[in-house]
Amino acid sequence: MIKKYILCILAVLITITNSSYAFPADSKPMSKRATLVPTSVTFKISSEVGTSNTTKISVDDVNNLNAVGKLDIVKNDGSNDCCTASVIRTDNGNIAITAAHCLFDFNTQTWNSEVYFYPGYNHGQQGNIGKVAAKSGYIYDIFKDNPALSDYAFIKLDYPEGRKLQDDTGAFDYDLDIPGDIYPVNVFGYPVDGDMNCPKDGQNLCDYEGLSYDMPNEVPIKSYRGITIDVGHCSSGGPWVRIYDPNTNSGNVMGVSQGILDLPYPDETVAWSWTRDEFTQILNFAETN
Repeated sequence: MIKKYILCILAVLITITNSSYAFPADSKPMSKRATLVPTSVTFKISSEVGTSNTTKISVDDVNNLNAVGKLDIVKNDGSNDCCTASVIRTDNGNIAITAAHCLFDFNTQTWNSEVYFYPGYNHGQQGNIGKVAAKSGYIYDIFKDNPALSDYAFIKLDYPEGRKLQDDTGAFDYDLDIPGDIYPVNVFGYPVDGDMNCPKDGQNLCDYEGLSYDMPNEVPIKSYRGITIDVGHCSSGGPWVRIYDPNTNSGNVMGVSQGILDLPYPDETVAWSWTRDEFTQILNFAETN
């Protein structure tokens, strides 16, 4: 999350940083939720991409933390970018959640060209699965008009026919109704900068444990939750996991890293708070299209 983009919310000036777009000065959260229309893209897949030999994976190797992985991104202009994603438990079995700005570049109004997922990536090493291509991506159309809104997305992964990635990596459950008030979350990502207490080289899976809270009333609708640090560039899309159990690496995804609030709230990463209806609508769209 390197670039700064400016978002005016009432009298409060908000800057959201992340890897791939800048807010225009007149971008504002809306006073009420708009009608949401899902949209999708089919990504290019390199002929060299292939998963590892998954037949060698045993039940003992399945670890929900392997559901978190690094995203390597090829943008429409051929440049490279990075984000974080995580497998969530679905009927399809090959769905990951990330940030919308990891798939769609608001500045150029173009979808990214190629997206590759490395589940379980850590310490500079691929996980047991290796490199998995993203077959298609799904966001809400409103994000194209205002990147402050609905900054989360789903990826359908190109896994071998008849297999489910979640069976080989584990998967997180998710909250449909985001709880309010203050409670602890674990936030994961592969930062190259920021405030997470870990090697910030984009090669290590980092985990921040802290309190998540509703953003103040200056925001017209409660559409964001915050944590008190900058999780860093390449952590965009990383899961915010509620009721995380480090013994089983289980818990519920209740958001993904979106950006940073500026004064009077410096260095606070936010996540979009979806509603049950909007989350279910776009997830169903991703599973069936």
